[in-house]
Amino acid sequence: MVKVFFVMALIPPSLAAPTVIASAKMPETLDSPLPGDLLKTTIHRLPNGLTLYLSPNDQEPRVTAWIAVRTGGKHDPADNTGMAHYLEHMLFKGSTRLGTLDYKKEKPHLDRIMSLYERHFHSQDAKERAEIYRLINAENQKAAAYAIPNEFDRLYAQLGFHSTNARTSNEWTRYETDLPSNRLETWAQVESDRFARPVFRLFQSEIEAVYEEKNRSIDHPERALNESLLDRLYKKHPYGQQTILGSIEHLKNPSLAAMYQYYSDRYKPGNMAIILAGDFKREKALRVLGKYFGAWKAEPVEPQRRWPLPPPAGREFTELKFEAEEKVAVAWPTVADQHPDADAVAVMDMLMDNSVAGIINLSLVQAQQVKAAGSSPSFYNDAGHFTVWAVPKKDQSLEQAERLLMAAVARLKNGEFSEEDIRAVITNFEVGEKGRLESNSARAELMSYSFTSYAPWERTVARMDRLRRVSKEEVLHAARTYLGENRVVVYRRNAKPELPNIAKPRFSKVDIDAQRRSDFAAAILASPVASLDPRWIEEGRDYAVGETPSGRLYATLNPVNDLFSLSFVFERGSRHERHLCHALSLLELSGAGKMPAEQYKKKLYGLGTSLSVGCGERQSHVSISGLEANLWPSLELLYARFESPHVATDTLTKMIDVELGARQDNKRNPGYVHHALGELARFGKESGVLHELSDAELKNLNLQELESLIQGFFTLKHRTGYIGTRPFGEIAQLLRRDRKYRHPPSRPPRRHAPASSDKIYFTHRDMVQARIGLFSPGEVLETMEPRKAVDYMFYSNYMDGDMSSVIFQEIREARALAYAAWGGYSGVSFSGDQTELFGGVQTQADKTAEATALLRELLLAPPWSEERFRSTAKMVEQGYRTNRAHFRSIPSTVMGWEDLGLPKGDPGAERFDLSLKYRLEDLKAFAESLKGKPTVIYILGHKDRLPLDELRKLAPFEERTLEQIFPY
Repeated sequence: MVKVFFVMALIPPSLAAPTVIASAKMPETLDSPLPGDLLKTTIHRLPNGLTLYLSPNDQEPRVTAWIAVRTGGKHDPADNTGMAHYLEHMLFKGSTRLGTLDYKKEKPHLDRIMSLYERHFHSQDAKERAEIYRLINAENQKAAAYAIPNEFDRLYAQLGFHSTNARTSNEWTRYETDLPSNRLETWAQVESDRFARPVFRLFQSEIEAVYEEKNRSIDHPERALNESLLDRLYKKHPYGQQTILGSIEHLKNPSLAAMYQYYSDRYKPGNMAIILAGDFKREKALRVLGKYFGAWKAEPVEPQRRWPLPPPAGREFTELKFEAEEKVAVAWPTVADQHPDADAVAVMDMLMDNSVAGIINLSLVQAQQVKAAGSSPSFYNDAGHFTVWAVPKKDQSLEQAERLLMAAVARLKNGEFSEEDIRAVITNFEVGEKGRLESNSARAELMSYSFTSYAPWERTVARMDRLRRVSKEEVLHAARTYLGENRVVVYRRNAKPELPNIAKPRFSKVDIDAQRRSDFAAAILASPVASLDPRWIEEGRDYAVGETPSGRLYATLNPVNDLFSLSFVFERGSRHERHLCHALSLLELSGAGKMPAEQYKKKLYGLGTSLSVGCGERQSHVSISGLEANLWPSLELLYARFESPHVATDTLTKMIDVELGARQDNKRNPGYVHHALGELARFGKESGVLHELSDAELKNLNLQELESLIQGFFTLKHRTGYIGTRPFGEIAQLLRRDRKYRHPPSRPPRRHAPASSDKIYFTHRDMVQARIGLFSPGEVLETMEPRKAVDYMFYSNYMDGDMSSVIFQEIREARALAYAAWGGYSGVSFSGDQTELFGGVQTQADKTAEATALLRELLLAPPWSEERFRSTAKMVEQGYRTNRAHFRSIPSTVMGWEDLGLPKGDPGAERFDLSLKYRLEDLKAFAESLKGKPTVIYILGHKDRLPLDELRKLAPFEERTLEQIFPY
């Protein structure tokens, strides 16, 4: 993976705005785009102080619409940490008009709930607090009689919105969605209501969901290390002394009154910005935004607060215990985002670690001195820091890894890089900037960054020009100024951590009536709007395809910039040759011909070209991308590496040593352990994990055999996908080579192991949460028939299409059992594979039996609702009407149709017609067909925390050790 640093793009400011009531820095306005501004951005301001960023892009009929607020974790009250984050959650609960049947009747109960939470917040007596919580629970039931859970999400889904979400950082909170271009006014109407009249209903269940999110963070090793690092770096600043999710005590003892006060203090027009990128007319968008958001009241914005930032005193060391791969991180205070040295620090970071040819990449990773290593800069509004990190190899100490990192830093400070290296970094920055044009969300990201970082717009626009001017002397100045003796060092040692004991709350289920709909939502849905017609992928217009000596070529023109991508798909994977993936790993450590790996990687990086290799069980992929002008030299480098790999003498030995250590770390990674257990549950002895080489087989790998596998790669017939500016004939000629090609082997099907009855597989691991997976084997498909595709789509969307779907509402909203839960019906990627019903949930350990039983019940016997089905049907219809295939995805999409055995042409048209006729009775019939088949459950968790006796009542229970699910 190529590391990409967030670089500002070529854009502008805007309009002369009226005087507003605001004391914070406000961005300059701009009526028309700056000359040379590729994003065509303008900036405007409403009289109340609300800032508007507009970047039109008509590539598809959709608009990315964000609302950014200059408030985040660092602004949380010290006695109510986590406030910004759970306020973000509560702003999805609706308003006085949305999310309620009758707000006047609901409000007295909500007022009592808020009063009870205040008593709970101030009480110090455990018995009294338990009694207050019982009263909250009872009052919540009364209020819930009027609530319409997740009506906001359901409404957006029915209108064809997707990617509806929100995020909280230290500096900002952001509310995001992606909407059809014909629904911009609808969005403005709903969002203006959402922020003008918010109601924080169903608070009890949501705070439990946030607490489950906190549980997930407790089990996350990277978050633990980062929090420890920040704690030492920022001893007197919220960056280090508070976390975005908040403390356990504060999450368990929230104040609703404090939340409303926080909202009133921080969510003001002068502290907020609307960001639009996509298919809209600027003048019309301004009218719409003024109409709906102009009514917000202008209010003074609080001045920015400052905190002291004492630096570390020498080498400040700390360590933590975590059952995970060991890791060392070293961090130095640097500069805030807008500091004059920030550009030099950004270049300095990429000279250290650009994932390909940086000092760390070549001297530590390529040389296999450690298992993994890298660097990263962090730029906040008030401060910044620079971090280097390393994961030691097997039998290597953290102390040794730290010394290697410091030696790499010394090379930087000694100036062991050239102006040519800096130019290569800038070339890759430029590639990233051009890529930003292709994505509405990337455009929005830049505008959001500019607003929330208080960046003068001229500075934002000019950043790429400034980076081009960064010299070696400036980088050396930054390195020698900031990377001195004052630093923080954190070791994460592999050991059993002390885990908090968390009791499941006494929470009564909230009855959810999916038939409910507010008058406001009904009016929105009934409002007339011009319909958008679907646009199917069409050969000749959207892509060209033809046979070449090496195999079939698919080509799509790039209408946006001069960046190409070229992908080769081989019907060859580890199921055909067990050593293949290791051969491709060796390739990534190799040079070409007489060119050693370090020189090869520098040359490739200097071209601005990314090269990636992927090895799967049945297919392998090779891809290059970069500047169209450099396609041919990039292709030559690619071919040279495969046909004549340059492997240093001890490369294979070191690679094996690193892999042996990585395997031990896999056993400490809960996500990978759960994956391995799922592979065993699904495929038995044919598990993809068990198919991997044993340690003994790994140690016996032979260099000549691996080189032979590499050299034979491009002699196999393959499919090629090209996206760029060249016509089909030209790229076909460019790829033509004088050689004979072998036919690929047949693709083995993927089938589940026979299951005659329900079963639970369990593996023990010390952790707060439990990870639960569930599946039921389905049918074998030789082709994806249109009706089956529609069945699978409707079922999956009804169950888990958005936050108003069955699984989210019943597991999270109604019972507060989990933060993350999912499920649906999975089709196949290749003809001859087997479908499956699937589901999963991550929950607090003592909730595991209840969550597992409920998930299985929901998947096999869903609660039926005409209103929920209408929402699903509308979501499916709007998806077809408004989602367009991005030009980058067209070749792979067409190949995917072939893999499914589909006849020529876009299958969407027939599926769309069927979906318009699909009824609830059809969905019920499909769900009925899923019953009576074995259900297999696999669970990873702490045996002393899980209710094992209750789990054993659900199905026959079998424990599996790590030795049984891994071949090493």
